[in-house]
Amino acid sequence: MPHLLSIRAAIVMAALAVTACSPARDSAAPASRAAASPTILAAGGLVEPASEERIIIPQLSGRLARVHIEEGDVVHAGQLIAEIENAEYRAALDAAIAQVALREAELARLRNGARREELAEAAAALAAAQARETLAKADRERIEPMLARKLASQAQVDAARAQAAAATAERDRAAAALALLRAGARTEDLAMAEASLATARAERDHAQALFDKSQILSPIDGRVLKRDLREGETVVALSPLPLARLGDLTRRTVRADIEELDIGRVAVGQRAHVSSDAFPGQRFEGRVARVSQRMGRRNQTSGDPAEKQDAKILEALIELDGEPPLPVGLRVDVFIEAPAR
Repeated sequence: MPHLLSIRAAIVMAALAVTACSPARDSAAPASRAAASPTILAAGGLVEPASEERIIIPQLSGRLARVHIEEGDVVHAGQLIAEIENAEYRAALDAAIAQVALREAELARLRNGARREELAEAAAALAAAQARETLAKADRERIEPMLARKLASQAQVDAARAQAAAATAERDRAAAALALLRAGARTEDLAMAEASLATARAERDHAQALFDKSQILSPIDGRVLKRDLREGETVVALSPLPLARLGDLTRRTVRADIEELDIGRVAVGQRAHVSSDAFPGQRFEGRVARVSQRMGRRNQTSGDPAEKQDAKILEALIELDGEPPLPVGLRVDVFIEAPAR
């Protein structure tokens, strides 16, 4: 790309020379043929992987406990590539899971009502309370007449009356307990239990999300282009320093900057090729796979001080044929077979 301007000038000069050397008597026919044939449109570009480069930045701060990748490794979507120390996140997740199980059991108990064994036990308790009440009332009725005949003291009569009242209260309590079991849970109790379960589940999901963020997964099938951090290093959430950079190198693409005056001549499907000073004498064929729908600022510069840095460009994605040896990030010169003006 450093010689992009000189290449453009050479193309223009060659075209002028051909025109000057053409015989005058044949000027009409060659002119029509030249108008129909494509011309070469030159632009600067940058090599990218087919998936575009994916920059992996952890979402949690902490120490890298394990990094499972090296530069050049093949990775698959969903593969674990690194782990941040997560003992606290694991403990919080386990506690939240246990809390959900507890709340689920409580709600199930309310919905299912009392078991037959519990009903039988409550019925037996009521029968026993009724028997004690009958006995206490009989004792009271036996002692009360004895007070008038001086055969029993007032204290004995008061004790018998109190015992009978206590037995009646115990029988009422047992009867109420049995009725409550038979009636089942109240609507408000069920609503409270359901709300508690929903809260527990939300806390579990939050704990799960934090734990998952400590497990760094590959988002794509591809290859490790660069690894920036190693085990034991501390990462900062959403830091500009990434863990690694991934890309799909089964195919390579070039993101070309099309000048504003040339955007009407570029379309999907046009043949193109790229070259680079790093590979002298070689050209790598491809085609225009995508053309952006929005103008933007220039992505690549040639280093020429005369080049306008604020010029508006339109991005075009060139899909290269085969598996060329161009490294990701290499600046290249792009030549597109475009229709003549």
